[in-house]
Amino acid sequence: MNTVTNNSAIPTYLNEGLTPMSLNEELVRIRIQEAQRFAEEQRMANRLASAQRWRRLARWAGRRAARFDL
Repeated sequence: MNTVTNNSAIPTYLNEGLTPMSLNEELVRIRIQEAQRFAEEQRMANRLASAQRWRRLARWAGRRAARFDL
């Protein structure tokens, strides 16, 4: 597909057969990709936070076990 981009985020299409619905579909596809990217970033952040919590709990449990170790 031939495209020419200007300063805006939406490319100017040179293909005369492109319908307005196709442009809307392209915008929807971009939004879906952005939402998927955001969801993946959130999952990674949640995994990191969870790992930090488990690490903190493990340290606490180790210190507590050491106190009762004779």
